[in-house]
Amino acid sequence: MNSSEGATADQARRELDALEALSERAAIKLYSLLEDYLEQLRHELPRQLLQAVFHLCTKLQPEAFNAMADSQRHVMRERMMHLSQRCSSLLTVEQLAQLGSRLMAADEMADPEEEDGVEPEISAELSASESEPETGLQFSLESPSLLGNFDPSQFCSTLSPEPEELTPPEEPASSLDQEQALSFLRQMARGSVLGSSLNAMGREASPFPLPREPQLLRLWLEVWDQALQRRLRNLSHAINVELLRSGLCQNLMPLTLLDAALGGQVDQQGAAANLLTVRLPMPEALTSNELQLHGLLIRVTELEHALPHLRDLRNALHKLDGNLRKMERRIQHWQQRLAVLHAQQLWSQDNTPTVQPQV
Repeated sequence: MNSSEGATADQARRELDALEALSERAAIKLYSLLEDYLEQLRHELPRQLLQAVFHLCTKLQPEAFNAMADSQRHVMRERMMHLSQRCSSLLTVEQLAQLGSRLMAADEMADPEEEDGVEPEISAELSASESEPETGLQFSLESPSLLGNFDPSQFCSTLSPEPEELTPPEEPASSLDQEQALSFLRQMARGSVLGSSLNAMGREASPFPLPREPQLLRLWLEVWDQALQRRLRNLSHAINVELLRSGLCQNLMPLTLLDAALGGQVDQQGAAANLLTVRLPMPEALTSNELQLHGLLIRVTELEHALPHLRDLRNALHKLDGNLRKMERRIQHWQQRLAVLHAQQLWSQDNTPTVQPQV
């Protein structure tokens, strides 16, 4: 390798080192944005939930609501607030990351016990609520396995220490191979990610709980978003069960319809925010009318539309995702450049006595 090639190789390594440092700062920024996002969501979720139920009671089902006794209305409201609080306790970066990895594992394994799309703890409690109508639907709050004692203030002075129950688990960074990325995310749910080498070059693992490579950060955020919507969908289903048990609704909105609505496959009939109204045709032998279903469906997009601060944070996440995409392309460019220079060096070593081809 001549002096010019050596200088180019040194430049490529410097660029890659700078991009690695930039990617780690992006991970810190991502964590900070998600913490702010979830804090705002936990604060506003009960209010948005009550607003949707208010519209359902007064606009869509006023007769049924008027027929309810005072005690029934009080119990229904208390149960809904309890469900909202329990769901809020699960809206942490760690909990959503673990839920996302469980969903990915369930998709690949096609577990028949989870074909209905309900989380195992929610499914079990739905069964319990059918046999014990006097108790409300419960969310499982079994503490996850916390990996390490991560303190965000160690990485960014603007971040304050978080309480232990909100501390995300340690996650090792991985290579840019997508299969390894998926395996990395699945391991989070099993609590088996305790730290490993970053890659074959032998760098020590960082205690920071997010991956450091831009590609893995983008994949991690995508899975996290899916888990957030799944958590809100499960809350919606739990609220719909309570509305059915209270007598406000005569039919339960199926989970399949909730999922279809989230996928844009259901005409929402101009329903208010975070509500879903579906009309289903019925056989003429049964009735000449359509079956109309009403229920809650709390959507991330509608929450962000109603809450400007959430919307601003989402825009910041989109901007960060765009920067990560650019960093990913730059890393690939310099890695390819290093590979070319290394191949030329090997060729030169193998053919030193002979005339070298012009590059």
